[in-house]
Amino acid sequence: MGLKNMLLKQNLVHQNILDDYIIDLAWSPNGNYLAAITGSGQVALANMKADVAWSELGRHKQGANCMKWHPRESLLASGGQDGKLTVWDISSMTAAWSQEIGGWIDCLSWSSLGHFLASSYGKNLSIWSVSGKHEQIWCDHESTISDIEWSPDGRFIGATAKGGITIRGYGGAVKTQQLQWHGVPIKMAWQPTGTHIAMGDEEAIHFWEVETGMHQPLFGYKSKVSKMSWSSDGRFLATSDKESLVIWDCCSQNSTNEELFPLAFLVSQKSLVGPGGTKPILLKKHKGEINSLVFQKEGELLASGDENGEIHIWNPQKSDMPVKSIALGYPISKIAWSPDGQRIGIGGGDGTVSIVTLDI
Repeated sequence: MGLKNMLLKQNLVHQNILDDYIIDLAWSPNGNYLAAITGSGQVALANMKADVAWSELGRHKQGANCMKWHPRESLLASGGQDGKLTVWDISSMTAAWSQEIGGWIDCLSWSSLGHFLASSYGKNLSIWSVSGKHEQIWCDHESTISDIEWSPDGRFIGATAKGGITIRGYGGAVKTQQLQWHGVPIKMAWQPTGTHIAMGDEEAIHFWEVETGMHQPLFGYKSKVSKMSWSSDGRFLATSDKESLVIWDCCSQNSTNEELFPLAFLVSQKSLVGPGGTKPILLKKHKGEINSLVFQKEGELLASGDENGEIHIWNPQKSDMPVKSIALGYPISKIAWSPDGQRIGIGGGDGTVSIVTLDI
């Protein structure tokens, strides 16, 4: 029996095959459901309370692009290439509401309390109420919006497009701020404390202190930085281009208030210098292109998966070697931690969805 089969026997608790490439995978906040969307447009749901029974909620014509769980209620938002934004009511397994946007929906994000849903298509950013009322639209971005995310306190919505990140206040907060950069933004992520934002572009990651606008880039990546994840305490930022998995310790060891700044520049690939003069943590186990990385919602473990079907679980605070490795027979496209941090959902390029337990 090979390594792959031994690992599967020990850890695999469920496996199912959907109809196409897994675009996204996400657990409901209570851990009772695992949702998946596919390249063909399928929106599927696994009921973890009913012996992992799968159901199809619906479909997006031409393909699904994004989905997000409501932070408190049994609502799932999905957007697709058909220009349709749908919020699904899981209790009834039907659409609570649906809107024809008129363009390819690229990104979705719920505010922290779930009062508002943000969606983007092309250069347009819209805000919706939880009941489906169109509250606001901004159409003044310089290019197609590549990512959107609410601040942790739910008062501000950030959007990346050509020129950097635009931060707008909403629901009582009126501040509008432009974090400028001349490159092509790809991915953004608020630090869980809300004080800083990280952004990846075609060759670097960028940090901004939101209050002051202080900006520091870290160059040296070989290709675009499209994968980022903060640890739950905001100390570590995991980043990846196609080849490298780099962890930045964003709290200076000499700082008593654990501020992100000052950051040093990554001046060359041979001289990597991080916050407080520390070295970045380089995780080198992957041999294939890294397609997904994500920290636990509560905890210190990081999961990463690659096109060769390997998943590695890391604890960056303790070691640059994985604490557990799992080999699967399909390319990994998406990884999602269960809310309790005891299981991971793994989506594949062939439509396979696996659920694996972690006895760490």
